[in-house]
Amino acid sequence: MTVLLAAPILLTLTLLVSGLAKLGARQGTEDAMTSLRLPLRAFHRSVANLLPVAEIVLALGLWIPSVPLQVLIAMLVALLMVTYLVIIARALTFGEPVECSCFGTLASPTVSRTTLGRNLLLAVLAVITLLAASSGVMTMALVQVPLSLVGLGVALLLTIALTVLTLGGSAAGAAGAGPASRPEGTAIAVPAGRPAEKRADGSTDETTAEKTDGKTAEMTDEMAEEELLDYERAAIPGGVLQQPGGRLITLTQLTAQSAALLVFVSEGCGPCERVLDHAVGWIDSLSPFMQVKFVFSRPIDQLRERTTQRVGEHAMHDLQFTARSTLGGRTAPSAVLLGADGLLAGGPVDGGSAVIEFVEAIQEQLAGASDEAELSPPTP
Repeated sequence: MTVLLAAPILLTLTLLVSGLAKLGARQGTEDAMTSLRLPLRAFHRSVANLLPVAEIVLALGLWIPSVPLQVLIAMLVALLMVTYLVIIARALTFGEPVECSCFGTLASPTVSRTTLGRNLLLAVLAVITLLAASSGVMTMALVQVPLSLVGLGVALLLTIALTVLTLGGSAAGAAGAGPASRPEGTAIAVPAGRPAEKRADGSTDETTAEKTDGKTAEMTDEMAEEELLDYERAAIPGGVLQQPGGRLITLTQLTAQSAALLVFVSEGCGPCERVLDHAVGWIDSLSPFMQVKFVFSRPIDQLRERTTQRVGEHAMHDLQFTARSTLGGRTAPSAVLLGADGLLAGGPVDGGSAVIEFVEAIQEQLAGASDEAELSPPTP
């Protein structure tokens, strides 16, 4: 009897944690559905909004003292767990890592054999829960020995909490022992991404805010000025990218004539697909002032047709993630702005939302500088 009751309690706790975590990470759930290559992408947002509520309702509905209702809900939970299991098993057949966000921002998002094992265990718990509901054990416990049921639930919860705290403490200690990671830069050191331009005498203007008509160009936002002061410009590292056609080019060579916005993405990654949806607009608005390059982890000739349609000739290949790592990007998507003066001009930033906000900030600075007649497209 204890085993039959332990299964639904564990499953209930899992569904509650999963549902509550997804409530605060609905965009992540939607991105995960894209990463998992689920069909009907137009409905992903609706499902991402409904799924956490459904998990919470199912978790609580399991304990309504009615055998027929418990059996029905247990069947729905079992169907959900089996569906999750199939989705994860299918994702492991993909040729690239996939993020699932099964528990929102909790736990490791990358799908692995451990993820498959976890979902297999959840499916087994769902089957045991169905047996417990159909046998009437859950209803009987609720009516006859509710305190014992609560005690068992509290004991299981404390066991889980102790395990999580123990593992979490070890992970935190290991993380704290390592070197500090480079902070994500969001400031843009070159006004509106403006590249350094060579003067008639051959000298190069390397200042961050160039003088126009003898006056120093002012930032349009005081907060942007403060961030700019905190942003430490460093020399562009010696990374290498592969251009269409297979020719290799260093980051320094790439920015010899104009600044370059590099957006590192991977096909099939949910946040990356969200970033790629902005590709056409970014290319149109920024190309007159800087290069816009979408850098992929796979060779350009292996990109999907839909990807090629969005990025066109602005695609590049990052061999073994060397350029992204050299620039400080930790994941895909990430973005960095390289100045034409040989220095980093902004970033790196990591994550779909952060990349989109970063590029929008560049666009805003461009618009502000254009309105004040401070900026014109560089002359070829």
